[in-house]
Amino acid sequence: MLVETVTVADAVANELRRRLLAGEYASGQELRDTDLTAEFGAARPTIRAAVQTLVADGLLERGRGRSARVPSFTAADAVDLYRLRRPIELAAVRLIIETAPPLDGVQTALRAFTSLPDEVSWDKVADADIEFHRAVLTAAGSSRLLRTFNEAGAELRLLIAQQRPAYRGARQIAAEHAVLLSALRAGGKRAAVDAWKEHLDSAERFFLDLIAPT
Repeated sequence: MLVETVTVADAVANELRRRLLAGEYASGQELRDTDLTAEFGAARPTIRAAVQTLVADGLLERGRGRSARVPSFTAADAVDLYRLRRPIELAAVRLIIETAPPLDGVQTALRAFTSLPDEVSWDKVADADIEFHRAVLTAAGSSRLLRTFNEAGAELRLLIAQQRPAYRGARQIAAEHAVLLSALRAGGKRAAVDAWKEHLDSAERFFLDLIAPT
């Protein structure tokens, strides 16, 4: 049996990722290598490697010779993410209605989402939200749509994580996704597309209301 080896850099990156997606770091917060080195007790090159992993994932930003920072989302950033997200997901919804593929993966993702208690760590909610939508893209059977969605996934998860204080709980968000799956199962293209448009439009308005224009 093969045993996957987790390096110290991987472990640090995983913990930083958890904190970021749990909303434990504020938007724009600086993460200094020296502070992280002291906190984790790891060598500075190890810390830099871990941080670079998250920079590559879009979860941190780093200029040349500068400390890493948590990305700050502006209203324009939110609009741009949904400008990308909306046509991808609507295309997937239309494909599903037209081809009627099995939706077992979507059901599994929703079941995992609805099983989360309201007090769960917020990174779990962010992951469950994105995994539901990723399951829909997978069911649609378009590798290119899925790849494009995955490229924006890290930023989407971080955007969700940073808005944690505005949500009432995981169950409320899971219930919204249950409505989306019901629309897919009903098989009506117009109703499904309209439900998805309303979901995405509502999410975009939600973020725009929360993010102060800069």
